[in-house]
Amino acid sequence: MCRVCVYKTNSNLSFSFAGANDVSMIQMADVGVGICGQEGRQAVMASDFAMGQFCFLKRLLLVHGHWNYQRVGYLVLYNFYRNAVFVLMLFWYVLCAAFSTISAVTDWSSVFYSVIYTSVPTIVVGILDKDLSHKTLLCYPKLYGAGYRQESYNLHLFWITMLDTLWQSLVLFYVPLFTYRNSSIDIWSMGSLWTISVVVLVNVHLAMDIRRWVLITHVATWGSIFITYMCMVIIDSIPIFPNYWTIYHLATSRTYWLTILLTTILALLPRFFCKVIHQIFWPSDIQIAREAEILRKGSDQVGLKPDHDINGRV
Repeated sequence: MCRVCVYKTNSNLSFSFAGANDVSMIQMADVGVGICGQEGRQAVMASDFAMGQFCFLKRLLLVHGHWNYQRVGYLVLYNFYRNAVFVLMLFWYVLCAAFSTISAVTDWSSVFYSVIYTSVPTIVVGILDKDLSHKTLLCYPKLYGAGYRQESYNLHLFWITMLDTLWQSLVLFYVPLFTYRNSSIDIWSMGSLWTISVVVLVNVHLAMDIRRWVLITHVATWGSIFITYMCMVIIDSIPIFPNYWTIYHLATSRTYWLTILLTTILALLPRFFCKVIHQIFWPSDIQIAREAEILRKGSDQVGLKPDHDINGRV
């Protein structure tokens, strides 16, 4: 029966069973849930998730299942973006430099970009971010349908993300290049500026999409930018490296800081306008529910009753 459901519906299925005779169906399902009861632990041993009572299944699917889908779907797109924008920025440099073997970005910065500079915010958001509270998800079970409709990850979103990545990489490369076109700045200083700009950009990009801000989220997001500066100061203080002392010369210039600010704003401006227009004219059920949550919290703080018409839109 489980195999027929998988093949006929072409969907991801979850089955919950408690007995030893249900082990084969649990293993066939995409997500198997075992109930630990009087019939033994065979189903629990073969399952992906185990619980003591059937009543916990509602929260597992509607709350944790929804959160997990939203996090994984967004992080897959974000990791594509985070790595592609850095690689494309280097690709534009290779074209501009006529395929020269001299790299503007140091090897250490290339390695640290994915390992240190941008990894911690991704992990924190992937663990802690929540688009809706558990009360709202339990109150409106239809919100679980966002996963079935593939609203957080689909081919359409992937290509939109890649187009946005292409635009941001072009801004990252050409804005600093145009700003310092008449100066005597060397290639290592430009590489240092590109490195800082891309780290600031991807972290601000992530900050635009974070739905639940807590202390550790702030520390991870803005602390990554600080750690990047500290690492670059250490690397640029080693005399044997070709980029020796570049950060100290750049940081004293007002143009350096304005270039980073201008690059970040220009790169994220199309994304910002698209998000605003889409949320105003074509809001999803999740966005409506989030708005209702915010209005409900605001009315609770001032002692007013929530607007039931808004909640009824979900």
